[in-house]
This record gives sequence, C-alpha cells and structure tokens, in this order.
Amino acid sequence: MAVMRSLARRGRAARLAVTIGLAATTHLSIASTIVLLPALAQAADKGSSTEKLIKDGKEKFEEGQYEESIEKLSAAILKQDITKDQKIEALRLLAYNYIVRNQEDSARAAAYQIYVLDEDFELGKKESPRFKEPFVRFKKQWLDDGKPGQAKAAEKPPAAVAIKHSPATEVPHDSSIAIAGSFEDADKRVAKMSLFYRAGTSGKFTEVDASVTGTTFSSKIPAVAVKPPLVEYYLEAFDEGGIPIANRGDADTPLRVAVAGDTGSVFGTWWFWTGTTAIVGGAILGGILLSRKKSTSSGPPSSTVTITIGQ
Repeated sequence: MAVMRSLARRGRAARLAVTIGLAATTHLSIASTIVLLPALAQAADKGSSTEKLIKDGKEKFEEGQYEESIEKLSAAILKQDITKDQKIEALRLLAYNYIVRNQEDSARAAAYQIYVLDEDFELGKKESPRFKEPFVRFKKQWLDDGKPGQAKAAEKPPAAVAIKHSPATEVPHDSSIAIAGSFEDADKRVAKMSLFYRAGTSGKFTEVDASVTGTTFSSKIPAVAVKPPLVEYYLEAFDEGGIPIANRGDADTPLRVAVAGDTGSVFGTWWFWTGTTAIVGGAILGGILLSRKKSTSSGPPSSTVTITIGQ
C-alpha cells in the first residue's frame, strides 16, 4: 500500500508538471519571458551604472536636451557607489547645464560642491570661455565666502536625508494620483521637494513642486497623465542651491503605478503576462523554483517551466 501511495503521489506531481509546462510553453511562444509581478509599484529595475548615467547626461547636454541631462546627472550624484572623480564630473556637467540655462545660483552651488571635493579643481585650458569665466568667478566667491561646505576637522558631515513614500499598486485611468510622504532631515537641509512624472516608459518627465509642511510633503499626478498601461514618477529633495540631496526613485529607475484600462485591471491583460521584463516577488513565491529548458526536438523552439515545492 505504501508503494501504491508513493506511485500515486508521483503521478499527481507529474500531471501537475505537465500542465504547468504546457501553459508556460503557450505563454513563452508569444514572448521569451514570463512576467511575475505581484506589486508593480515596487518593481524597479537595477538601472544603469553611475558611469553610464554620467555618460548619458553628457550626451544629452551636447545634444541640447538640458532637462534630460539634468535628470541623468542628478540620478548619478545620488548613487551610493559614486566615486569622488565621478561626482566631480557629474557636478561639472550639471553646472554647465545651469550656466546654459542662465541659472546662476544653481550653477554656483554645483561649482561650490566641486571645490569642497577638490579645492584645486580647474577647468582645462581648452574649455570654452563660456564655462571657464563663471568657474573662475565661482572659485573666487567660494574663497571669499570662507569655503562654505568644507567640513572642519572637528565637524561631523551633514546627516543624510531620507524620503519615505509608499507608491500605489494600481489606479483607474484618467484619475489623479495623490503622492504624499515624509522625510528625515535632521540638519534641515531640504529647501524644496519636487515630483517628476510621465505617462508610459519614455519621453520627458514633467516636474511639479511638492507642498512641504514640516517634514511631510504632498503632490499630485494629474489625471491627464494617468493612461494605461502605467505611470512612472520619482521624488527628489533639493538644498538651497538647487542641488539634489535625496530621492525616491530617479529618472533611470522610476517608481511605477499600473493604470487599469477600460477592459479592467492591467494585471489581467495578455501583454502584461508576456512582457520582456521578469520581476519575481520573492515573498509570494517563497520556495517555488522556476527553471527553463530548451526543447531538443526538431520542431519549433519551446520552453517549459518546472515548479518544485518544498525541495
């Protein structure tokens, strides 16, 4: 009897594997990857490296796309793994953007941060006078102001600013999205909070100021931007000079909210389950193991998914 029960269990497991394999093959014939997305709003990709963000920011600047350049460079500056040299380069390009846009105060703030990092910093001899002249002026002002930002030996570095915000998972189309949260700012460095949003996954982000009361903030993504399949957005906090000092998401890895269409929830649409990005919710899948095997037959390529539980 024990042998028969064991065979019965194996038979049920085999039928389950075949059923799942057939279903997976159907989906994978449409697209190469199954999408497992329990919470779209939490599913940001790892995003570009700091070096790539700086490179993209430089290219955008050279193409005259200053807003996009600032977005990329701001994202780079806030990366945890950014090196000193990378930060100086990102700040230099950020200052260039502000100089071209005639934003003198922000350009000066970026230059001041460069001099804090490297007091001997100078632009190359072949650099355009359009940028060299302001940098010479900024350096003199920084010295005359007593080298602001340069920490004394006994001083502690400023406390980090942390933005706290929980994104929605899914919203109806053509309805505004309230964005609210709080931030930790022990040294009261935050002078401004901004919300950046866009419909879909491409194009420019639109910036709007967030309303700040104490250490809480609120803003809104207007209904006109809330179109299926999703909305992308991120939040940034700025100091008095207009330099970003904290973020929740960024231009390269924004937060995402699914937008339901006229036919219902985005989670029920065929394209949602046959997308190109696989995002697995570990807490939900638990001990489920997914593996793909290529077909060895001479027919059209297919894939199967085997799920093993409790192994």
